[in-house]
Amino acid sequence: MILQGLFLEIGSFGVQNAIELGIIAFSLVLFGVSINAYRTTGLKKLAYAAIAFALFAIQLFFEYAEETYDFFEDEHTDIIITSITLVILMLFFLAIIRKK
Repeated sequence: MILQGLFLEIGSFGVQNAIELGIIAFSLVLFGVSINAYRTTGLKKLAYAAIAFALFAIQLFFEYAEETYDFFEDEHTDIIITSITLVILMLFFLAIIRKK
């Protein structure tokens, strides 16, 4: 009976929600690893990558909150998420082309 209740809770939570939360957690781990590597080496490339990973986690959290709780207005959320995506791409581009 306890296991049946647990499976019902997991089923109502949804596999997609679990995957989204896992991706958010993984991007935060990558942020932490990048910050640690930046402190060790001092390479600016790693700082750009760390900021991009943090923004990726924020972006996914906004998307998750908007889909799950539906308390953001759609047009504002779309603008914010699209802008964050653009900044993430620019930061990864800078991380690739910067020499030091």
